[in-house]
Amino acid sequence: MAKTTLPLQIKLPISLPSPNLIGRMSVVLCLLLVCNFCFAQQVPNPQEFGPIFNGKDLAGWHISKTNHHGTMGNFFVENGALVMKQYPYGQGGIILTDKKYRDFELSLEFKGYPGTNGGIFLRSSESGTAYQLELAGDGERGTGNLIGELQRTTANARIENLEEVWKKGDWNSFRIRFTGDTPKISLWINSQKMWDAEGERNDLIGDAKEGMIAFQLHWSATLQPVPGGRCCDFSWRPEASHQFRNILIKELKPETGVISSGSSPSEKTVPSAPDSIEMEFVRIEPGKMLVGKIEIECPSFPDTRDIPEESKWTENEFKLCQEMAERDSRPGFLVSLDQPYFIGKYEVTQEQWEKVMGFNPSLFNEEKLGEPTESYPVDNVTWEMVQDFLKKLNSMDTLYKYRLPSEFEWEYAARAGNEELLSWTETREKAWIQQTDKGTTKPVGTKEPNLWGVHDMLGNVWEWVEDFYNNEIFAGPVPPAKGEVHVLKGGSITSDVTNATYLFHGAGPGNGYDVGFRLVRELR
Repeated sequence: MAKTTLPLQIKLPISLPSPNLIGRMSVVLCLLLVCNFCFAQQVPNPQEFGPIFNGKDLAGWHISKTNHHGTMGNFFVENGALVMKQYPYGQGGIILTDKKYRDFELSLEFKGYPGTNGGIFLRSSESGTAYQLELAGDGERGTGNLIGELQRTTANARIENLEEVWKKGDWNSFRIRFTGDTPKISLWINSQKMWDAEGERNDLIGDAKEGMIAFQLHWSATLQPVPGGRCCDFSWRPEASHQFRNILIKELKPETGVISSGSSPSEKTVPSAPDSIEMEFVRIEPGKMLVGKIEIECPSFPDTRDIPEESKWTENEFKLCQEMAERDSRPGFLVSLDQPYFIGKYEVTQEQWEKVMGFNPSLFNEEKLGEPTESYPVDNVTWEMVQDFLKKLNSMDTLYKYRLPSEFEWEYAARAGNEELLSWTETREKAWIQQTDKGTTKPVGTKEPNLWGVHDMLGNVWEWVEDFYNNEIFAGPVPPAKGEVHVLKGGSITSDVTNATYLFHGAGPGNGYDVGFRLVRELR
């Protein structure tokens, strides 16, 4: 295996030194050589790699607000390490670099806790669609395996001899090399080559050629019933953590291709306003709903699971689980919708957007899919772009005024009178979620509507609403008057059943390629 070494330069004086000095120099030279060898085994050449984590705070990183593992998580810095714990109990999440990377070598140290699970995401989208390097506790089975997260991948790899290199209860070094549009990925653990993997194609949605580095904190309980029992058999232990430190990266010159930013909407010619934009709306009658309720349950002692002894919970951990569940459970609050309103029967389509704006920003367009996409939802739109669309649309219609729904209007229409959430089976049947057969959005209205006749409230594309995000797991009784980002609802084609729910309180910027919206219509 090739090793990285540092150049060693020793300048000798012109005159010969004394024998004692020669002896001292020999000792120093030997020490330098030994230190150089050790350094080459443990960390990359600092002249080639740069830090992407400063060991002091989370500058340059952010927590995803659309990931199915959770949107809160307890992420903090302690003793120079990025520490990840669940919060509220059972909920996880991912933390991502602000910057996107294409071809790179990543070096870091990881320390896990028995009976937990997470991952290192490579070329990740905002919500965590990525190539994943699995991290199972403290080097437990699965650690170091290459799999897909929220997508099928052709670049996969498994480790069979991890116990030969893994240091239990200690820090373990990882080095990952990722190159090519059709990816070639290699892994070293503690300086030992573990595998090389090569895909058959670019598996990322939309053929994305760059993405963020992300660390995943797995969830172990959900806010809805799980068929057959609780999620993940409560594999994440109370107060357990995953920790990362010495996170360095070296960007590599792309092997092939050039990243193209595409044409700007400003380069397009906006046509004259059409006489009408055909949109269908559903009348929603007044009513009430319970919002923000969290019920967290814990198993009972003793731990009877068929798992390794080191992964089983102690009696104290079961008691701690009960304390954390009581701390994090919430009764929720009633929301009243006192006036009827009209909400879009479908998500706004690419055809509707283009008639108003004169261009189509969608990634999943006709050129990409090789088929007409007029009835597909518009995607790849920011909240600000939607405001421009509304201004233009409202200037065209003298009878009606259009706006985004509030979060409560959206959720009330999505629930359609349901007090309980859909089961996972029902969600899979009624929503386009998690990597559809072609990895794309679908024409609106191709799934059955909910009980009030509204289509695609869950899945297909995330939907912008009017409210600012409140940096909480659920909406508050009173929406914030200001904020940095706005709320996204309903999940998308990349969502798991855990965030394709009525109550999921996400936020921008979202993924881009799976973010759209629907409208509310009012008489002027």
